[in-house]
Amino acid sequence: MYISEYILTYRLRNGRHLIFNSLSGAMDIVEEHISQFLQKQQPVAYTLTADEEQFLAGRGYLYREREEEQALIRRYKEYLDQHGSGDISFVFCPSMTCNLKCVYCFEPQEIRSSHEQMTEDQVQAAFLAMDQIMQQQQSTRHHFVIFGGEPLLPLNHSIVGLILEQAKARGITGTVISNGVFLSHYQELLEPYKDMLRIQLTIDGPQAVHDRRRITRANEGTFMKITAQIDSFLEHDFDIAIRVNLDGENIEHLNELLDFFQERQWNAYPNFSVSLSPVENYAGNSAPGLLPSYQLTEFIKVHVPNDKLKRLNVVLNSDLTRLSLPFEHVLGTGLAKDNYFPNYYFCEAAGGKTFTFSPDHQVYPCTSIIGNPKWSLGTYYPQLKLDDQKLALWKERHVLNQPECKGCNIAFLCSGNCPVQADRTTGSILGAYCGNVKRDLDSHLELLNASFTALS
Repeated sequence: MYISEYILTYRLRNGRHLIFNSLSGAMDIVEEHISQFLQKQQPVAYTLTADEEQFLAGRGYLYREREEEQALIRRYKEYLDQHGSGDISFVFCPSMTCNLKCVYCFEPQEIRSSHEQMTEDQVQAAFLAMDQIMQQQQSTRHHFVIFGGEPLLPLNHSIVGLILEQAKARGITGTVISNGVFLSHYQELLEPYKDMLRIQLTIDGPQAVHDRRRITRANEGTFMKITAQIDSFLEHDFDIAIRVNLDGENIEHLNELLDFFQERQWNAYPNFSVSLSPVENYAGNSAPGLLPSYQLTEFIKVHVPNDKLKRLNVVLNSDLTRLSLPFEHVLGTGLAKDNYFPNYYFCEAAGGKTFTFSPDHQVYPCTSIIGNPKWSLGTYYPQLKLDDQKLALWKERHVLNQPECKGCNIAFLCSGNCPVQADRTTGSILGAYCGNVKRDLDSHLELLNASFTALS
């Protein structure tokens, strides 16, 4: 008899225990003696009854031998690699210059002040590099992202046009991630490509709130400039996704912001959506005021009517729901309706599925570390030259290859956390960086304790 390594146990107020298997996704409420049994790798103090043993085996807490669980782990990984969110992302940065100085920006000031731009030759080389990478990866699933800095600056107009032209010739879809200040300058250029594009714009709250967070270099607000341009794009059938970056500074104003969207009647357009995301500190440059994701989602559940979220086509970024999803799903209180599935990769970068082409000729595995030569995978201009060892390290960055993570009971819930932060704290992207994961999970379970107790 082998006890799974991936069992989280939590004592409820009535003395019973919540048990959760991060590999199988099973969650049950059991008596304390069963919980104590499962926490011992070589149990001697208690012998299970036949019914208890059958129940625990059927739910994936017990196996006849360790190899049974290892085989399941391999099958799950094979499935994820073949059918999961395995699209390869190719990120094009026309320049790293930005016209804003948002208070929580993860890009260093020296990068945002850079005047280096992509040339037409670099764009052509980047797409040839993309073609080569797709052949090497033996994958047909990919998309592109136009990013920065701020990609839709007037100075990037011709380069953005060439990127779109090359992408359309290859039949791939993509996203433009912009702050929206110069959006109208690009409407005519973007028009022929709107069927293959999503435009993501960030609005962080009502005007007074947004204009404290997303400001120009001259300390001017941007709310009116951005919102005044959205109506025309929606009317012309552009796919517009509004991203709201949430933290302790603006979460209390979310309801008011959603009311503003309704007043503008943007939700009348099927091509309009809203994405909620937590402000994170993956790059180590964010401002104070960060809140754990569960506190943000709890606030939303209490203060924002669910029917309003549906009317406005609001979705939650996975960073908001990663730790809470299985527990909220069982309780029926979650804002995300996805089913739990064990995850081996924390992000697209952890898996070697992001290739970012920067104006400095370099290819980076993650958008949060652009401009830092340490993180370069190689160059794409004048031709593609990648460091195979570096790329292999990112491709194999998953919980099974992280020595301190692979035996952790919440390995497939946490997914190994951020590789960049792991390197900063341990010296390797394969190192264990837990951050606040265990603290936040424990705090959230305490918040849900009464609800689970009621179920038992």
